[in-house]
Amino acid sequence: MHYISKVILKNYKSIIEEEFLLSPYTSLVGYNNAGKSNILDGIKWLVSKSSLDKSCFNNAEQEIEIIGDIEGVNEELLEQLTDNHRNSIAPYIFEQKLRIRRIQSEPSLSVRNLNIQVWNEDNQDWSNNPAGIENAIKQLFPEPIEIGAMEDSAEDVSKFKSSTTIGKLIAEVMSPIEVNHSEAITTALNGLKERFDADGQDRAEELNQFDQDATAKLQELFPGIEIKMHIPTPELKEVFKSGTIKVYENEQRRDLSAFGHGTQRSIQMALIRHLAEVQQNQQNRVSNTLLLIDEPELYLHPQAVEQVRSALKALSIIGYQVIFSTHSPQMIPSEDIKYTLLIRKHLERGTYARKRLKDAIDEVIENALTQFELLFSLENANAILFSEKVILTEGKTEKKLIPHLFSHHHSKTLGQEKLALVGQGGVDNTSKAISVLEVMDLPCKAIVDLDFAFKGAVTNGLIDAEDQNLNSCKDKFLENDEIELSDDGLPKNGGGLTPSQAYKWLAEQNDMQQAIQALHLILRKNNIWLWKKGDIEVHLGLKSKTERVWATYKQRLIDENFEQVVTDPEVVEMLNWIS
Repeated sequence: MHYISKVILKNYKSIIEEEFLLSPYTSLVGYNNAGKSNILDGIKWLVSKSSLDKSCFNNAEQEIEIIGDIEGVNEELLEQLTDNHRNSIAPYIFEQKLRIRRIQSEPSLSVRNLNIQVWNEDNQDWSNNPAGIENAIKQLFPEPIEIGAMEDSAEDVSKFKSSTTIGKLIAEVMSPIEVNHSEAITTALNGLKERFDADGQDRAEELNQFDQDATAKLQELFPGIEIKMHIPTPELKEVFKSGTIKVYENEQRRDLSAFGHGTQRSIQMALIRHLAEVQQNQQNRVSNTLLLIDEPELYLHPQAVEQVRSALKALSIIGYQVIFSTHSPQMIPSEDIKYTLLIRKHLERGTYARKRLKDAIDEVIENALTQFELLFSLENANAILFSEKVILTEGKTEKKLIPHLFSHHHSKTLGQEKLALVGQGGVDNTSKAISVLEVMDLPCKAIVDLDFAFKGAVTNGLIDAEDQNLNSCKDKFLENDEIELSDDGLPKNGGGLTPSQAYKWLAEQNDMQQAIQALHLILRKNNIWLWKKGDIEVHLGLKSKTERVWATYKQRLIDENFEQVVTDPEVVEMLNWIS
């Protein structure tokens, strides 16, 4: 299915000049007033022109220019277009792509001067409004459906407009009704026409009387002139255009505006869900309707948010390109995290998007399998999208207790500090994950156990395999007969001590403290915190990793002074380091 894969917005509202990459299901994540709604509005204007006033210009002395790349314009799609539309578009397609542009040179310019332009690859220049191109683009992208965050939901669902949710639904419902019931409805409408039309053969007696009386008075002034009352009978489509939604509660009909925002938004989103079901059976759609929504999760219960997300996702694969802003991680399924746009606003740069997770991974990692493994290893990765700094962790204890340790020490939550604590399936990808997030302009730190210095850090080139301190520690393992060593000189299963116990034993040796501290400092320079005693459990004085142990520790943080519970200064230093 064709879709808009990229837009470039220039001088539009808070956007000075930026490029935004899009997918069939694109979420925009950013803080309030970052400019997410402006991006949605700009995309709509590209395919549905209107005259923009001065408030839409970032700089009123410069023109607004919006460019869009349409992908997927293949032979199959062209064959479904009418001949005139196909002939208008075909000369400008290059590698199944079509690039269009719309410009408004000054505020409040007449709509007829806002024609679309198409990029001509052969001439390497823009062709201004080729014959029929505007209508051809409309066939590819009909009038968008736009739903604002704080707009009148009652207006959207209760009044028919071609761009409203109810308008789209009625259009879909009307088609089979016209086919199945057109004869019966036409007969009924013709009966009305005979009764009320000026030329009806069976006009109502009251209308005939009016005609006679009014004509008699008129002929006193203008002999030979006759008048008749004409009450037009609506066409079938006009009947449906008056369609609306009525809400009933306990069998009592109430105006939708009488309900709260939650109910109004729920009905609005229920219609979106129904639209998704209605469209499931549509085959060979030529058009791809833009569905632009500001905060679809607004006022909805968490379970309802999940249902709306599922409906929007379904629409995105059956003829709708869904682009929406959101503050809810629930709206972004794991497979779409990599396509999410992180929207930010800078005083000088204006509104812009950080590099997408997908593009950052492509830039840092060439191997496709490694890219997939990295994405899969990031648990709760959508938390990355709603933060300004990311803390990667390996162990369950870190994920369970660091949020509580942080809040009791700093008197602020991780969320208040815009920190995201993200678990990893393993630490082998730690350095790659940090590199990817840095490319996204997201500062990142990681917390790892002592064994990482000997494995992942060496594999990823953070610590040299011949490092003197590293080899001193490996030599120390040879002194303990309970430690079984593998060919690389590192602990393995099969001995009296497990590998985890072996590293903790190493951390207890007085003559190894200087070497371990040196390894800690090397990794710290690379934004990685190494637990010098082996793991966080030793630093916190925990004997096991169970829910009961974690719950008891959390309760102690509530009941006792922080200094009484956290006695290891290394833990406090770590909490200060990640803040």
